[in-house]
Amino acid sequence: MEPTESRSRLIEAMKRPEFYPDRPHTVDFKQTHMSYVFLTDDYVYKIKKPVRFAFVDAFGLGSRYTLCREELRLNRRLAPKVYVGVVPIIDHGSYFALGTDDNLYDAKVAEYAVKMRRLPEELMLDRLIHRGEIGHGSIQKVAEKLAAFHHDASSAAGERYGSATAVRRIVLRNFDECRRFVGAHISEHGYLAIDRYLSTFIEHHQGLLNLRAREGRVRECHGDLRCEHVCMNRSLDIFDCVEFDEQLRYADVASELAFLTMDLDSLQAEEVADELVESYVKLSGDEGLGTLLNFYKCHRACIRAKVAALKALEVEVPESERELARAQSRALFTLARSYADAGRQCLIAVCGLAGSGKSTVAEILRRMTGFEIVNSDRVRKHLAGIAEGDHPKNEYAAGIYSPEFDRLTYEISLDRSRESLRNGRGTIVDATFKSREHRQAILELGKQTHVPVLFVECRASDEETVRRLRRRAAEGTGVSDAGVEVYEHQKRDFAPLREVPERAHLVLETTLNRRLTLQILRNALARTFEGGDTHRDGAR
Repeated sequence: MEPTESRSRLIEAMKRPEFYPDRPHTVDFKQTHMSYVFLTDDYVYKIKKPVRFAFVDAFGLGSRYTLCREELRLNRRLAPKVYVGVVPIIDHGSYFALGTDDNLYDAKVAEYAVKMRRLPEELMLDRLIHRGEIGHGSIQKVAEKLAAFHHDASSAAGERYGSATAVRRIVLRNFDECRRFVGAHISEHGYLAIDRYLSTFIEHHQGLLNLRAREGRVRECHGDLRCEHVCMNRSLDIFDCVEFDEQLRYADVASELAFLTMDLDSLQAEEVADELVESYVKLSGDEGLGTLLNFYKCHRACIRAKVAALKALEVEVPESERELARAQSRALFTLARSYADAGRQCLIAVCGLAGSGKSTVAEILRRMTGFEIVNSDRVRKHLAGIAEGDHPKNEYAAGIYSPEFDRLTYEISLDRSRESLRNGRGTIVDATFKSREHRQAILELGKQTHVPVLFVECRASDEETVRRLRRRAAEGTGVSDAGVEVYEHQKRDFAPLREVPERAHLVLETTLNRRLTLQILRNALARTFEGGDTHRDGAR
């Protein structure tokens, strides 16, 4: 009997309830580009397809058995009670039957299946997102589980897979494999834009990538962290990790977070994605993650787009599923292009009074763009030799807040921004910018470096600002020393932004909900590039 005919017989057998010892009422059948999946009432059985791709060889039975064992071992890290075991399937000639551990190496083994307990589909993260049933507490639990998992995961091969050289090889090789889909799934212009972004980002962040690999931020992760692989049950089971390629599984934790947040973005749940990252950073202390997030989102979207495009080429997949895969591939390439566009170089000045939410907005923008933040409070304290967490008492406009120290702080902030821009990176300057002189210097820097400029002026009501400042003082958190008294002085001294071109000036009410804030910021960034360089406009 030919192998394809034998496989067809096996698939038809496994679609029937009588094949299974517990006699389920129904058997649902699904397939991916690598697996056939059979879902009974209580269990899931997954067998590997005999395929060869650039990233995996599952053609031989022995290779498929090894892959099943790896799937079991690796997935028990995040879903220990879900993965039951590896089950042999015996060919008795006239029929197939599930075997036991005693039959694992039997000569009549036709295939191996990973046996899993079936999880409630209505509790999958993607389903809950569609129903609008994910709140802060729910996504906080996901952040907690991932932070603990990454903390314990191996980092032994971190430098092998996470150095700048390795990232360049892995990311650009994957994207080069997408070239065959130009025209059908992505335009030539879009392909080149993504290629340029990925290449230049790696070039301009080699030091950061190497540092994170040395510091142990590159670990043996899940590798395929999608919403449909997260079950929000009591034990919060995360399943179906990458078992076939250590290179795809070993990654910077920023890449792992980017995969899940990219998937959330594709489901129009950007605010949930941003909240997940914010919670993860607080739990893990990984302050550098935000710079890499947009880059890895772009990379991961390209991987997903490629996988969907490959599925659309499989002749054995029903045409309706192939058409859906084509649509998914196009949508994911479009999403990847949006990340590439968000990372285009520009200079962002986040300004406003004390307590207006500047630093929070600057961090959101960093996660959105991957730009570096130059924080004037940190610059000031570094110049004064004061620890960031120390809060010395200073009179307004005196000591390290005197006009002379102010001028030096802004000069150093400007120098750091200039260096970053000249090295090809975008920059976010987080400062009050209450004087026209300091704002004009930012506009001039944009002109000198031929980089678009955007001012984001943060505002909040008096009541909300005072509440924030009092809470910050009580908690003793943050780097800023400004309290209510400073805020009152700043209100009198803050000069309106009349010298900033209108389309380079966004007024942002920082009491808006997260979804609306993200949308406003994203739209403002897109407008920054629409009409040429903002620094060439005259004052309004």
